[in-house]
Amino acid sequence: MFQLVDRSLATWRNGETRRSLLEMSSSVQEELAADLAGLEPGARGDLVLEWVAFDTDGNGTLETKWPRLRLVRQAGAADVERIVARDAPPRAEKDDGSLVVAPASPGLVEVLWMVAPASFKDRNARSEGLLWRGERLVGDARTKSLFANDFFGASNRPPAGATEPVTGGLLWMEILCASHTSIVHDGWERTAGLDSVAASWDAWGKGRPDPDVHVWNEPLLGLAKPRERAVLPRRVRIELELERPIDRVRRTVTLDPMETGDGSFRVDDARHLPFGEDRYVLIDAEWMKVMSIDGDTVGVQRAQRGTTAVLHEARAMVHFGERLVREVPVATCREEWDLR
Repeated sequence: MFQLVDRSLATWRNGETRRSLLEMSSSVQEELAADLAGLEPGARGDLVLEWVAFDTDGNGTLETKWPRLRLVRQAGAADVERIVARDAPPRAEKDDGSLVVAPASPGLVEVLWMVAPASFKDRNARSEGLLWRGERLVGDARTKSLFANDFFGASNRPPAGATEPVTGGLLWMEILCASHTSIVHDGWERTAGLDSVAASWDAWGKGRPDPDVHVWNEPLLGLAKPRERAVLPRRVRIELELERPIDRVRRTVTLDPMETGDGSFRVDDARHLPFGEDRYVLIDAEWMKVMSIDGDTVGVQRAQRGTTAVLHEARAMVHFGERLVREVPVATCREEWDLR
């Protein structure tokens, strides 16, 4: 009877954990999708998607890589007024002592989405990312453009106060862009042909994503050359995988050191590890695809999701979360209903 109740409670906890993680992922994707859906396709538009690297363990090797997205989106009067009030609260006063508030008008907003390591000290948290978002009005002389060459420092972080945290516990984030030659109805695949999708993007072809940092920063073949307007993707795919801090308490750890050629590892408790089609685990900064689970032994395919097979010490935590995918269509032209 005790075992039956214990299994029932474990099933309930797993269901509640999954529901909570999917809700977290969905709320983040909603906000990111709204920014992408409002992309500015005109001459003042821009979009830079790139992969950046961090040295999380201080050994001089940039082992952890995360995507960073900068874009220009259309903004309504309410958005403009909110950003103006945040960046420069009005201080001029009328004769009656009330504040003078300049009327807001629709405009363009620069938006930054970036991931940085959650910790550089805690080994079990170094693999996790913290998602940040920042925004500013295009042309605002009081703030530096998010696209400025010197906006990010040597640590790949923006100036203090330029961004705000959105969520922690991020294990995986991938943003894929489809061009007008990409074929995505059979799956979003990065290949060498014209039907491929891109893990990076540069709307003005300035070579801003650095291919030396990650191979996914290579430009997409056959992409149209920008002339008088930004070249935007026609569709964007967002994939997130989250792990709550409370879930890390229940995660298993490896029992032995792992060499780069090892195709399996032993854990102290394999009962809750994910298994099924396209299920992955993260150990330190390396993603592995779970191929089999036999007792306490886990068979894996190494160096997945753009990572490299490396050595792992014993007692390394095995991270995994819930994955959520969303696709966003992008309006690559803007209709102007002007009958004059």
